[in-house]
Amino acid sequence: MIAKFLIFIARYLNSSERYKKTKRFFYNLLENNSYKYKKVFDSFMIFMVLSSVFVLLYDVKNQLGKFLYIYDVYVVTTIFIIEYLLRLWIYNDNREIILNELEESTFLNRKFNTKKVCFEILKKKFDYIKSPFAIIDLLAILPVFRAFRILRIFMLFRLFKVLRYTQSINKFLSIVTTKKFEILTLLMLVGFIVFIGGAIIYVFEYGKNPNIHNFFDALYWSLVTISTVGFGDISPVTYQGRVLTMFLILAGVAFISFTTSIIASAFEERLQEMKLNRIETEAHKLKEFYLICGYSKITELVAENFKKNREKFIIVDTDEEKILEANNKGFLALKADITKKDILELFDFKNVKYIMILTNNDIINTFLTLSLHSYAPRTKMIAIANDERNREKIKKAGANIVLNPTKAFSLLVREYIGNPVSFEVITTIFENNTKTGVDEIEVLENSYLENKFIGEIELKNYKLILIGIVKTNKSEHYSHTIEVKNKYFYFNPDSDVILEKGDVLLVIGDNRSIKYFKYNYVEKPI
Repeated sequence: MIAKFLIFIARYLNSSERYKKTKRFFYNLLENNSYKYKKVFDSFMIFMVLSSVFVLLYDVKNQLGKFLYIYDVYVVTTIFIIEYLLRLWIYNDNREIILNELEESTFLNRKFNTKKVCFEILKKKFDYIKSPFAIIDLLAILPVFRAFRILRIFMLFRLFKVLRYTQSINKFLSIVTTKKFEILTLLMLVGFIVFIGGAIIYVFEYGKNPNIHNFFDALYWSLVTISTVGFGDISPVTYQGRVLTMFLILAGVAFISFTTSIIASAFEERLQEMKLNRIETEAHKLKEFYLICGYSKITELVAENFKKNREKFIIVDTDEEKILEANNKGFLALKADITKKDILELFDFKNVKYIMILTNNDIINTFLTLSLHSYAPRTKMIAIANDERNREKIKKAGANIVLNPTKAFSLLVREYIGNPVSFEVITTIFENNTKTGVDEIEVLENSYLENKFIGEIELKNYKLILIGIVKTNKSEHYSHTIEVKNKYFYFNPDSDVILEKGDVLLVIGDNRSIKYFKYNYVEKPI
C-alpha cells in the first residue's frame, strides 16, 4: 500500500510541469547566485536577521511592545521556518530515488523495496540537517520558545545566517579554507606555546605575583602576550617571567607575520579565479552584445573601437596570458573554451548581435565557426580568413561574412595611393569624429518609407547624404548597379526610384540626425 502511494506520488510529480517549475524557482531563489531575484531575497533575509537581533538587544533593558513581540515571535520565526523547510525540500529530489528503485525492481523482476527507498530519502534529508548552515538555521528558530529563556541566547546564532546571504564573506571563507592545513598547523603550534608559556609563568610567578591566582590566569596572560595585545592587567614580577615575556612577544610577531603571509598567498592564488567568476556573472547579464572569439591584434583594435562607441562586448579565449592582457586593457574577457556546452550556456544567444571569430589561425576559425553555427544557427557570424584560400571553407562552415585582413589592407593602400586627400579626409572623420557615421536604414513593412519615391524623402532637412540603396530585385531602368551577396547596390539613385519593403538605404551624416530620421520614418507608427 505504501509502495503504491509512493510510486503514484513520484509519477504524478514527475509529470507535473508546475511542480518542476515551482521547485526550480525556489532553487534559483535560494541557491543560484546568478538568478536575478537572488540578491533581492538575500537583502531581505539580511534585514530580517539584523532586525531580529536588534529586538533581542532592545529586550535586554526594555519591555517589548505588542508589535515587536508579534514581529519577532511570529513574522521572523515563520519566515525562518519556511526558509528551512524550503531548503530541506530542494536539497535533493525524492522522485528520483523512488523512480530509480521502481525501474530497478521492474528490470530485475523483484518486489519494490519500500524500506530501502524510505531509508535513502531519510538519509538524504539527514545529510542536509547535519550540515553547518542547516544547524545554524535550526538554532535561529529555537528562540521562539521564550518559555525557556536560556534559548534566547541562540538568537545570536542568527547573525551567522548572514554568511549564507553575503557572497563576499563566503568567498573570503572559501579562500581561507584552501589554506586550512597551514592555518590549523599554525594554530596548534600557537596553542602549544601558549600552554608552555602559561605553565612556565605559573611556576615562576604563582605566590609572588598577586594577579596570578590559578593556572587559568597564567594561560590568559600567555595568550594576551603572544597576541601582542598586552592589556597590562597581569605583568610578570620575576626576572624569569620578564625574559619569558620577551620571547612570547617575538613569537607572537612571527606568528602574526606567518598568518598574514598564508592568507595573502591564498588570495593571490584565487584572485584570478575570483575575477573570472565576476566576469562570468557579468557575461550572463549582458544584453545586446558582441561575442568575440579569440584575442588577437585585430580583436584589440575592434575592442578599442567598441569601447569608444560604448558597445557591449565580451572576449573569449583559451589563452590565460591573452585574457589577462585583455582584462588589463579594460576589456571584459573570459578564459574559456567557447565550444564547451557549459560555457555556451552562459550566454543567451538571442542577445548576441554578432559572433566575431578573430583568431590568427584559420583552422581554429573554421572549427569555431562550425561549432558555433551548429549551436546558434540564427546568430550572424563574422570571421576572418588570414589566408584568402581559406575564405570559402570558413564561409561554408557557417560564417555570414568572411574578411581577409591582408586583402582589406591592400585595398586601403591602393585607395590611399590613388586618392590620398580623400582617403585622409574620410579616415579623419571616422577616427576623430564620433558624431559622424555611416548607417543602414531598412525599409520596414507599413513604415513611412514603403512605396515612397527617393525624391519624396527629405534627407537634406536632416543633413544626411544618401550614398546608395541595396535592393533585393534588380531594376531594369537603372543600369548602374553592383551585385553584393545576391542583392543589388544602386549608387546615388535617381529621385524616381521607388522604395520597397526590405530595401536598405545607406546614408552618411551626424549620428543624431540619423537617429532622428529613423524615429520619424522607420520606428514612429503611422
